Amino acid sequence: MIPNSIDIFCDVIDNYGDIGVVYRFSKEIKNLYPKARVRVILNKLDELTRINPFAQKINHQNINGVLYIYEEFFKKNFSQYGVSDIIIEAFGCNIFDEYIEIAKKQSKLWINLEYLSGEEWVEDFHLNESIIDSKTLKKIFYMPGFSEKSGGILMDTEFLENKDYSKSHKEEVLRQYFPYLDFTNKRVGTVFSYEKNFDNLLETLNNQEEETFLILMGEKTQKSFEKFFEKNSTEDYINLKKYGKIYLYNAKFFSQEEYDSIISAVDFNFTRGEDSIVRAILVGKPFLWHIYLQDEKFHMVKLRAFLDRFRESVSLDDKENEVMDRYFKLLEDYNDRETNSFEKGKEDYQVFFQEFDTIKRICEKYSQFLIENCNLTKKLYKYIKEI
Repeated sequence: MIPNSIDIFCDVIDNYGDIGVVYRFSKEIKNLYPKARVRVILNKLDELTRINPFAQKINHQNINGVLYIYEEFFKKNFSQYGVSDIIIEAFGCNIFDEYIEIAKKQSKLWINLEYLSGEEWVEDFHLNESIIDSKTLKKIFYMPGFSEKSGGILMDTEFLENKDYSKSHKEEVLRQYFPYLDFTNKRVGTVFSYEKNFDNLLETLNNQEEETFLILMGEKTQKSFEKFFEKNSTEDYINLKKYGKIYLYNAKFFSQEEYDSIISAVDFNFTRGEDSIVRAILVGKPFLWHIYLQDEKFHMVKLRAFLDRFRESVSLDDKENEVMDRYFKLLEDYNDRETNSFEKGKEDYQVFFQEFDTIKRICEKYSQFLIENCNLTKKLYKYIKEI
């Protein structure tokens, strides 16, 4: 099937996570189907205007060839808008009844796009059909994941084309976004997290031979480091603090494209959320993932499943395997919590910086595996084509 029209429904719940994925996904869908009408129907506009500075708080607007429509306006004018050939329901957002009733008669495919997970059951559930009361409309579950048998991970052409590991690229990007900061001869990383105690990280960095520059992204990250500053003296400048061998800069909020560019250029990334962690993995740089907290520490189940998929996807020598074990231990300790609190954790960051080059090689191998085998939109395109 080659669709003439595609509707993507999104409820913005988890701050920028849901709309961040859908915004990226809709751009790639439009690239795959340039002649198709692509619409995104969403329930909130504030987050969209922040991840894309050209977006506005208006009922409908065209961004990157995609028509974004405020859901309440879409409902009121539904008779004018109608349905599309393909419906994509992002993260179980519950499309309103009137749309579904018409779609059962006129649409061809209804895709329930689920959250990303590394759990093994995802492979069995991927592309399973859901029985609905329609002779023409087929509904399937599309399960993103970190394996070839899953739906894959979301990656876009522009992001991959801009990967550049050169020193000149790093300098150019940092100069573009931080023109008044001096990154010369410093290891540079971004930190984007939920609430967390970073005492161990700062103690470790101060014991390294080289200086480190941390770009702190997001209000929760910056408040987390403020807890450390309340107890320790620093040299203070405008939005910049110096603590021993560490420079810490409170960055502004960046658009999605700006964030992509920055994390591609720096040396390492500590990040959170589905969209951000996938970008951090794809750039092939050392990373830490602050996974979203869940009841009864179920987030640790999800993290370990991700690490299992990671491990089985790369071929390593003995030295790399030993480092991977220690690296994965750090990832678990980094996330082992029952609440998002500022209590000091047990993580030991030594391996991350002492074995930095080895971890980088491991991450480069994993990135290459995912790029070659787990492109979500290419997999989805192939599935739709064969219907």
